[in-house]
Amino acid sequence: MPKKIKSISRLANDCAELLQRLVRIKSSDLNGFSRCVTCGKQDQWTNLQGGHFIERGRLATKLVEENIHPQCSGCNMYRMKTASGILDYRLFMTETYGEEFVMELHRLSRLTKKYTRSELEEMKADLKIRLEEQQERLGA
Repeated sequence: MPKKIKSISRLANDCAELLQRLVRIKSSDLNGFSRCVTCGKQDQWTNLQGGHFIERGRLATKLVEENIHPQCSGCNMYRMKTASGILDYRLFMTETYGEEFVMELHRLSRLTKKYTRSELEEMKADLKIRLEEQQERLGA
């Protein structure tokens, strides 16, 4: 039976999951600990989530690595629905990348983005390689 071809939407979600994992592991120290960018809670990277500054539903910024950072589940799932959570994330983004980049990310988020199958397959392969490198760094 031939292998079923994944939809472009499914491929984009696969890439998003790999990218979120990569961001979390990449931010961790050699003991595997990372910090939530909004509240500062420190935890194993495996216990944190890859939180999007601009919500994941915006396809144009969904797969932008600088839009994703480690967050604890409380911040990612609940606190980002509050003004203080959004402001804390924005402060982190501005301190890390600068106000100009944050404004550009907001502009980009309003654009329409259509990925091709080959773009996503290439991105997925690259993310897998980068993830393996980071896992080796931690000896995982």
